[in-house]
Amino acid sequence: MVQLQNFRDELLLNDNDIENSFWFLDELHLPDTLTPLFASYMAPAVTEGTLKAYETLKLPIHQFHIKIKDSHYYQCTRPYEGDVMARIQENIAADGERFPKLSEIFWGYIHNELLPQYEKMDGYREQGVTLETAKDILLELYAFYKRAWEIHFEVVMPRGSLGLALEDAYKQLTGDDNVTIVYDFVEGVMNKSLETDRAVWQLADAVKASDVLRAAFDANALPQLEEALKQTAEGIAFLQDMHAVVQQYGWRIAKSHEFSDETWIENNEYIFEVIAEYLTKEYNFDEEFANVVAIREEKVASLLEKYEDSPQKAAFMQVHEWALQYWGVDEDHHFYIDAMLPSKSRLLLLAIGALLVEANVIENDSDIFYFYLDELVELLDAPTNKAELVAQRRAMVEEDGKKDIPANYGTPPQEEAAPVIERIFGTKAAEVNEVEKSFKGYAASKGEHTGIVRIVRDQQDFAKVTEGDVLVCKTTLPPWTVLFSIAGAVITDAGGILSHAGTVAREYKLPAVLGTKVGTSLLKDGDVVKVDGTNGVVYIVQQ
Repeated sequence: MVQLQNFRDELLLNDNDIENSFWFLDELHLPDTLTPLFASYMAPAVTEGTLKAYETLKLPIHQFHIKIKDSHYYQCTRPYEGDVMARIQENIAADGERFPKLSEIFWGYIHNELLPQYEKMDGYREQGVTLETAKDILLELYAFYKRAWEIHFEVVMPRGSLGLALEDAYKQLTGDDNVTIVYDFVEGVMNKSLETDRAVWQLADAVKASDVLRAAFDANALPQLEEALKQTAEGIAFLQDMHAVVQQYGWRIAKSHEFSDETWIENNEYIFEVIAEYLTKEYNFDEEFANVVAIREEKVASLLEKYEDSPQKAAFMQVHEWALQYWGVDEDHHFYIDAMLPSKSRLLLLAIGALLVEANVIENDSDIFYFYLDELVELLDAPTNKAELVAQRRAMVEEDGKKDIPANYGTPPQEEAAPVIERIFGTKAAEVNEVEKSFKGYAASKGEHTGIVRIVRDQQDFAKVTEGDVLVCKTTLPPWTVLFSIAGAVITDAGGILSHAGTVAREYKLPAVLGTKVGTSLLKDGDVVKVDGTNGVVYIVQQ
């Protein structure tokens, strides 16, 4: 049950919190402003979800404590308060037990808990929500958000631990300290993001193969394109195929996680835009993916043939097998939790918002996102007009988006971040060399590429990226995967080598320098940079 009396005291970052703990802006996952209602669901879900998941996994971390300040998402990593060395041994034992069955655990949660609840949420919306049922639905969603994010961390964190185990097994086998090479050995694993990209490429290939479809795309702006396609039999058949793709893969929001942005389900222009961009490039998804798989298999075979049978070789082969089976979970969990959960929630909340419009509480259904959850629950008990409050909140979020937001509050901890946290979040400070006109980050995907900078902040900027451009952003999100077959390289402000950007860049063989902290502030559209993904350096060639 939501504690209405102190809900916002627990949600919002205050002076006492800052005095007693260190809080950092999580630009890797939620770099932009958050609406009050989304913050009401997300912050408690991660706070309580990590507490439960980390206890299940016996991690030497107590929890991620989340609070909101200036409409932004701040995280405090609470350390484990007991015997850390004993806890690490517990974690090693727990990992050893879970590694062989990680995929079974993950897919069990998807099919037995998440998908049935999503179906139930769709049912509420389709059958019709009432003011009498809306309160219970909101609170049920609140409880489900906590459970979903508990599952999220329970299935995601072992992937990082598995990566570290693979690094250790590689070092034990080879004696090589360059352990991050092991991530070359888990490339070419199909996942839901790659599946989505493949499906969109198949639609683009269908357009390329048809003079009728190509003419429609060439002659019409995105808002008029669907109506133009409806005028021909080929166009109608194409739309049927496209709608099938959207129904399967369109549960995604351009600004991942947030309720306030449209989903692909609601607006076909998002997928039309990606298809139109794909028409400018020749790319065979299946051939490229098969090539990545072949290269990975060759690298693994080449490594193993160097060493005779031994316990170290057997251990490496076993951990590698587990990692290969589970590596796709990074994108699969994004699909089923990070993207699908807020997408399904958005449509359900908009249905409740429509009821509040009818009750003269708000003017537009999307105004619902500008209430905190405790306020919304009270409003459903006693509806009164809140148009003025909504206007104030919209203005607040807009103004917060213009502020120069501090990267952290409080005193940084003396101890280094846990290795798995560093691999995912990327925790090192910015390194800028003004003499060489360069800056450093994590070497997340090998290779070099020189290209034109395109700063991408949300899906509205997708159209700026053309073949060979350097994608520069705060972080990448699952809906952005479609850009990786167009871009020539990737630079991010946030994230480590196991972040979404690192994983996907390696799949597409794009040089990537991540966690630079400064990419979007030092660079602008039209700059020319050389991205050295092997050494983690970006050189500014022309500004």
